[in-house]
Amino acid sequence: MNEDLIRDLIKTDENGRILRRESKTLEFKESFNMNAIKNGDLSKSIAAFANTRGGVIIFGVTDSPRKAKGLTNTNFDDIQEERLTECLNNQFAPELLIEVKTFDLDGKRFGAFIVKESTNKPVICTQNGSKIKEGEIYYRYSGRSEKIKHAELLAILDEVRENERKKWMEHIQKIAQIGPQNIALIDVYRGNLLNPQNKEVILDKSLLKEIKFIQEGRFVEKEGAPALKLLGHIEGMEGIQTIIPDINLDDDFYTTKEIGAKLGILSDKGSTNYVTALIWHYKIQDNPKYYQHKHHQKLYSKLCLDFLQSKEHSMEEIKAIHKDYQKRNKG
Repeated sequence: MNEDLIRDLIKTDENGRILRRESKTLEFKESFNMNAIKNGDLSKSIAAFANTRGGVIIFGVTDSPRKAKGLTNTNFDDIQEERLTECLNNQFAPELLIEVKTFDLDGKRFGAFIVKESTNKPVICTQNGSKIKEGEIYYRYSGRSEKIKHAELLAILDEVRENERKKWMEHIQKIAQIGPQNIALIDVYRGNLLNPQNKEVILDKSLLKEIKFIQEGRFVEKEGAPALKLLGHIEGMEGIQTIIPDINLDDDFYTTKEIGAKLGILSDKGSTNYVTALIWHYKIQDNPKYYQHKHHQKLYSKLCLDFLQSKEHSMEEIKAIHKDYQKRNKG
């Protein structure tokens, strides 16, 4: 959404009152404060827009009467987008995508959050706050954001099933076009390729750790990153083109406690607080090659362990990271 379209949302009448009302895709705020994200008041609205059709939150508009006053401090201009994103993604999953914009109108400064509609609904609250609760799903109704009702949740779940059905149909149509005899399957956990003649090709784990796979339509060498091409004859797969995705193929996983034990950073009572802080610090749970969620349990890959070991942090450094983790999550 460009700035001209956003400006149209705060057009006023002859008395200076904004013509538009808050709706399923529009909300007004007089000012921005990071605490409104931390306590969940504002992030609740962002999640609600993501679970509906997306929307815009405009800052610098008074509530009663609804006038385009403009921002009166630098809070919005001082937003650190990385910290904003980190805070939102600690509170909700899957990821919330927003675009931060500032613009001027009639000599006044305004800000806007453009919230993208989620392509992986429903977005669920994963952290308690004064205005949000873990496990709840928020939805944008006409002019308000609140806990989703049965009918809307049912509609989202129906949409999820329909999207899955469409993806299966796309896969089936592609298989029909290519021919089932020319299709190979890849086991994303073990690194095995299974061809139509049921002959397995196993990619060595030591090799996988160093490979940067070439994605379809993208050549890594042109971007200056190292790439490894595997060349050779695979029996029974003549004429088959296999594109290997950039995913974790290591099947060795550890619990948080096991990671802590191997790193030697568990407390005397076996607490995993330091491990949790390192996982937060390096955003481990945002990276599928380091983290998996299986059978309601959080598990971390051998690649994750290797990564954390490579950092060679002293206990003093780990304690400092833990202190920062506590500070951010208490705020």
